[in-house]
Parts: sequence; C-alpha cells; structure tokens
Amino acid sequence: MHERDRIRFDYLNQKIWQSDVLCKNMLKFERAAFFRLCGILRDRKLLEDSPHLSVEQQLAMFLHTIGHNLRNRVISANFARSYGTTSIYFRKVLHAIGELRNDYIRPPSKDLQKRRPRW
Repeated sequence: MHERDRIRFDYLNQKIWQSDVLCKNMLKFERAAFFRLCGILRDRKLLEDSPHLSVEQQLAMFLHTIGHNLRNRVISANFARSYGTTSIYFRKVLHAIGELRNDYIRPPSKDLQKRRPRW
C-alpha cells in the first residue's frame, strides 16, 4: 500500500468509520446503513470498486458533500483526491442513487394535511 493510500484509509477509519456517532455526524448515516447501501449499490452493479477508489470511499465522498453542502474542492482536500477524481465519482454516485429511485425514494405526498408542519 502506498503512503498516500494509507493516509486516505486512515482518514476514513479515524474520521468516519470509527463509531456510529462520527459516521452519522460526517455522512448522516449510521455505519450499518452506510455499509448496507454500499452492498446494494455493488449487488445491483450501479457502482464498482476502481483500482484506486472503493465503493465505500466513493459513497463517503458523495454523502459528505451533500450532507454538509461542501464544494468538490473541499472534498478533494479532505479525501486527498484530485478535483477531477472527486467530480467524476460524485456524478457516478449521484447517477447510482438516482437508479434506486423506484425502490427506495418515495415521492412527496400530495396530501396537504401530511405536508403541513406541526408547530
């Protein structure tokens, strides 16, 4: 394993996968749900490991981006990846999540009673 790969792996282990609390704070997912989603994306062949980026890393970068409204340049720095790599995999994961829309994404309710906030 190259030094840069070890640094990337350590970042994920220390900052995200160390505990459910950290994972939920960083990715807005508990670890079990995160790894289940990785399995679904892999099983349906929506995402696959590349020589340098696992499905877990791809999904973690995506969730961290949308969960904190971050720019790709920030994610590139945090995950020690190039801006181009970050952009490519963001689009791949976005497409993969979109492919799950019929099975896991519920459209908003048209019933006004359900949509009204209860203050």
